[in-house]
Amino acid sequence: MKSIIASHLKPEFHPVALLRSDERPEKALQPRPGKYCCIMSMFAQVTAKGKTAVFDRETFGCPGAVAGLGMGLAYPYAMGGSDTFEAFFSKGIESAKDPVTYQEIIDNAPGHMRNKLTIGERFHCTPEKARKWFSQDLPIHDFKEKYRIMKPLSEVTEQETPESIAFVVNPLQLSGLITLAGSIREGLLDIMAPQGGACQMIGTYVFAQAKADNPRPVLGFTDLAARKHTRMTIPDGHLTFAVPWELFLQLEKEAEDGIFVSPLWQDLQ
Repeated sequence: MKSIIASHLKPEFHPVALLRSDERPEKALQPRPGKYCCIMSMFAQVTAKGKTAVFDRETFGCPGAVAGLGMGLAYPYAMGGSDTFEAFFSKGIESAKDPVTYQEIIDNAPGHMRNKLTIGERFHCTPEKARKWFSQDLPIHDFKEKYRIMKPLSEVTEQETPESIAFVVNPLQLSGLITLAGSIREGLLDIMAPQGGACQMIGTYVFAQAKADNPRPVLGFTDLAARKHTRMTIPDGHLTFAVPWELFLQLEKEAEDGIFVSPLWQDLQ
């Protein structure tokens, strides 16, 4: 698919389509079953190099991606369950309900995880807030299709309907996209920037917006953990701007004669 928005933005990175399917694409990147990884490292290969990546319920990389890709919720049963994650997402062992059990989880964790588990990622100020985020606030979807596919938007065919379209943009490109979204949306708060994993910001949060009466774009890549895994490919000065498919089509239509043909945008180019 040729994107009008992309033709105006001239982004350094491919816009990425996230789809679900029961057919696995050939020659796609895929994590090994049971192998821990941040799937945003594969997203980086899709957006930077035009690769295709695929995931399923055995090859999702990390528990956060289970929610991010619309395959349910793994936090209650992975890595010791909800008690572990409420401590991990807040202040580590000092937040643990049962420090002895939590220490055992640390001791049995891979070496690269032990310090993070001990100190905590500190994305939430208390374990209670962390638990509320993943048990109540985070939108959960469990789609029936076997695979989740990331590929360049330019390779989406007429027979395919993506769930999410994500642009990787610099501040100027982001400014143009926010202005474009604001030009068709009613009211204020034209974009949302939720807490969570970077994969959730291009996945499950976007899936939730697809169901909203007045869907919003989702600003993402504010996940510091994902940044660590991708900064050699995606520079620090870039963010994701992700939208559900129907909103993307509306933005594409407005992009024909909207902000991108204005003297302001043309002067900035």
